[in-house]
Amino acid sequence: MAPNLKFFVLLVISIFAALGVGIYFGFTLDAQNLIVDQREDIIREIEERFDYLSNENQELKATIESILDANKNYEYFIDSIYEETIKNKLSGLNVVIIETNNDYMYSGVGSVLNVAGANLTSLITINDKFLDEQMLINLYNRLGLEIPEGDIVEYTVGLVTESVIEGKPNILVSELNNEEFVKIVGLINTPVDYIIIAGGSLEAENERINKLDRSIVSISRKKDIGIIGIEKLDVIYSYIGNYKKFNIPTVDNIDTTMGKVSLILAMEGRPGHYGLKETAEELVPNLELPFVQHNEVRQGND
Repeated sequence: MAPNLKFFVLLVISIFAALGVGIYFGFTLDAQNLIVDQREDIIREIEERFDYLSNENQELKATIESILDANKNYEYFIDSIYEETIKNKLSGLNVVIIETNNDYMYSGVGSVLNVAGANLTSLITINDKFLDEQMLINLYNRLGLEIPEGDIVEYTVGLVTESVIEGKPNILVSELNNEEFVKIVGLINTPVDYIIIAGGSLEAENERINKLDRSIVSISRKKDIGIIGIEKLDVIYSYIGNYKKFNIPTVDNIDTTMGKVSLILAMEGRPGHYGLKETAEELVPNLELPFVQHNEVRQGND
């Protein structure tokens, strides 16, 4: 009986073990099938999402291309009519451009002034050498000139500005040009009616702005001469904020057609702060308002 009982027990154990293994593999296969199904669902969902995003991307590309095409048409239209907009607006006005550093060039502004009927008497660039006080002192000594008691840089740029405004060249201005403290293109023997001060630099230069630009603005006010500050759209360091503090009109995008139009209209009698940067207060001057009313509206908004 004992062997038969042992056999019976082993048989029962084997049967349950087989059932357990079968159940285990059954669950495993079901789980694998479930995982496969879930994976297929995920893949299908990803494919659908990809197709949706792909279609949306194509639509966005088409929209962007449409906007770019429209923008090109607008630019073409503006470029085609802007000369008529500014033509002879500044007839007979004598203008000087003063670049207070040589990081950016503004010689192209001359062609805009020409279309507007203005006469660009000269383009003056102030080089870095101008800020060297000892070199200026040496120049004064060579010329037998009295050394000023105050800041020699501010004093000298003031003399240059007065000379340009009055159209009266002198030995100091001549030697500053000869020794490349400044670069003068054109003549300074004609009195000017308006100064365009061109700023913007590759790095922050607050001391330079306070010594040069501020002094030029101060002299222009003293002589009752109009002045406006300009710079290009992509300058690294902007001067416009400083020019606004000096309370002169500004254009921050002079290298664009819109900026060129703003310059001429502002000089004609619509002062303001025009352009695309944060410091701008208006995009362009308001042509619908006469000069006096335009200024009254701006003052009312301030």
